[in-house]
Amino acid sequence: MRGLIAIYRGIVKKWGFPILFLGFITIFWALKTLYFVHELDVSPHKKFILLASGGLGLWITAIFFINKSKVSAVVSLLIYTLFSFLLYADVVYERYYDAILNIDLLGQADQVGDIFDSIISLLYISDVFYWLDIPVLIVLSVLVFKRIPKQTNLIGSFSLFVLGTVCILITAFVPLKTSYSDQYKVALTGVIPSHIFDTTQTILDQKRVVEVSAQNQEMMIKLQERFLRNQEVQKNSTSFGKYNGKNVIIVQAESLNNFPINLKVSGKEITPNLNKLVEESYYYPNTYLQIGRGNTSDAEFVANNSIYPIASKGIYKTFPTNDYLSLGSVLRKEGYSTSATHGNTPEFWNRQNAYENQGYEQFYHMNHPKINADEILGLGISDESIFNQMLEIYQEEEKPFYSFIVSLSVHRPFELPEEYQLLDLPGQFNNSNTGNYLQSVHYFDRALGMFIDGLKQANLWDETIFVVYGDHYGLLPNDTEGIERLLDITFDEKTRFQIPLIMHYPGQEEGVVNEVVASQMDIAPTITTLIGIEQPLIQFGVPLEEKKEGFAGFAYETTKYSYYSNKFDYIASHDGVYERGTCINNETNEQIDVEACRAGYEKLYEDIEISKFLLENNQIGRVFKDLIPQ
Repeated sequence: MRGLIAIYRGIVKKWGFPILFLGFITIFWALKTLYFVHELDVSPHKKFILLASGGLGLWITAIFFINKSKVSAVVSLLIYTLFSFLLYADVVYERYYDAILNIDLLGQADQVGDIFDSIISLLYISDVFYWLDIPVLIVLSVLVFKRIPKQTNLIGSFSLFVLGTVCILITAFVPLKTSYSDQYKVALTGVIPSHIFDTTQTILDQKRVVEVSAQNQEMMIKLQERFLRNQEVQKNSTSFGKYNGKNVIIVQAESLNNFPINLKVSGKEITPNLNKLVEESYYYPNTYLQIGRGNTSDAEFVANNSIYPIASKGIYKTFPTNDYLSLGSVLRKEGYSTSATHGNTPEFWNRQNAYENQGYEQFYHMNHPKINADEILGLGISDESIFNQMLEIYQEEEKPFYSFIVSLSVHRPFELPEEYQLLDLPGQFNNSNTGNYLQSVHYFDRALGMFIDGLKQANLWDETIFVVYGDHYGLLPNDTEGIERLLDITFDEKTRFQIPLIMHYPGQEEGVVNEVVASQMDIAPTITTLIGIEQPLIQFGVPLEEKKEGFAGFAYETTKYSYYSNKFDYIASHDGVYERGTCINNETNEQIDVEACRAGYEKLYEDIEISKFLLENNQIGRVFKDLIPQ
């Protein structure tokens, strides 16, 4: 017995502090991970999370106890803190983009300054929980450091590090699959294994080069046939070519949800000018966003190209120099002068490089010689200023013209200077995200109304197809309680993804409300139908006037391959297994057999895979290589 006690004391003396240190780090990290998973609203896999947390604990412990050196102690704590920053960066990024960070996003670090205020608005007081372990760990490290023997332990530390690596790699490559959503990956194993898995997949994907050879010729022929059939739908439309030669102005409204349209607070309209526009235009209230990792830039890509934005860091950053059949390119060949307007710097989201291949002859930005950055509001030139300046430019623009404008003033954190807060809201709205958002939307609405009046005074209104739509949601799930309490609006995911789409045609006086489920994907096909484009087109959307079966599919923002339609909504499972998804009958609002949603799922799956193939292999301009006039 004495011998066993002696052995026990020897183990405690030699390994007691390392085991204690390892235990604390493992528990701290596991708790932080579980808190993140709770925020994701996904069920955690506690065994894998504990194994991954233990792996990190072994890494940190190995470095701390390699010898009694302040350097090794500080380095170990610094590494743990850096991993904590990674986890918290994932927390904040996921709140806005519904995903965790990717290695490809390192190239966007230079844009943090532009959106700093938006990032700050995503930080919550409760986030202190993600950092409580750091001071506790520092105190624990000081206490342990004083009691460990002054000796080098290379073999022991190396063994711990190897064991930790094994634990991490097991959790990274055994349970995880590419079909899993980011939320499900984190819920299974935590952020470190998820990042290792994703980084490995990114590197492997970059090395995979698909050669468009004989084996792909059959696919190209099928794509030709498919998109030619799509275009026949346009040519058979009663609206085909009805507005040939008319100007086209599209306004992409930053962060504009659909719910403020026709909304009144204390009897006062939030969007009186948009409401008036709805009364004399085609209005599609059941339109949904289809943004990707590029957020606003991907919204404009989808609206102009009618293709799913399959790119790890946004189309403009990933595939800026591809050949596209965008609205700008197509209308330019029809004799239109084309321009894009964005009141930030030309480098923001790589627009300066990307816009050339989108077919824009001119890019009006804050540094353009014809643009005066006279009034900066949030991300760039104020909406009122940019609209006024575009009215002046239209006077000298060659006709017909296509003008694409991205507004900026309605952007997180929605904190307008007091002189711009022109909406008289009840006191309970003060200093609330909901109130700030409504003030910002009201400001945009006022600027848009002045823009429309200016177009009428310049005799351009009745010569122009005028489109306005929202790029993506404004408020976030964390704002749900305030929206429901202050506005009595159910702000679920479907409502959050809903954006307004309003299209006014030359000479139109009476409005039409079309309840069909639509998406940003349908904007370009509608325009090419109205103009009467004969050129071959690659578009996954449908002309809105010809759309009988509403459909809006998602590759990002929610679980991949989810979709909304007039008949059914399909919510895909986080693990990517179709049968585990949820199918909702929209007539009864009840869950039904998942097989009822399979046709929509298979269509969406195919469209996303084709989009990926076309983008990754730069094939958009080559599908109709023999048909498109050079």
